[in-house]
Amino acid sequence: MTLAMLRGIRDGDRLRVRARFAGAGEDITLELQFRIGVPTRLESGAWRGFGEAGSVRELSTTFLGGQSGPPSLGGRYDLLGPADSVRYRVRIPVRELRFGI
Repeated sequence: MTLAMLRGIRDGDRLRVRARFAGAGEDITLELQFRIGVPTRLESGAWRGFGEAGSVRELSTTFLGGQSGPPSLGGRYDLLGPADSVRYRVRIPVRELRFGI
């Protein structure tokens, strides 16, 4: 699967992001909420795809604040299923966020 879409909205020290991975006839969509700081951290996240859904656990996040241009985001995340079992691991390459969700 490949990253097909990355969009976000910044509101002060909060950043809401939607990412969509596409491939194999299916999509996985992530809804992520970050708190911007040093370091920027995932506050909450949810995912859905392949007839499943669950929460998201941060492994790493890179946020470039966009002082001289649009903000960029990347990182690695575990997509959790029942009993917090890891169902998938995704990597978002550092990429400029498109405005809007």
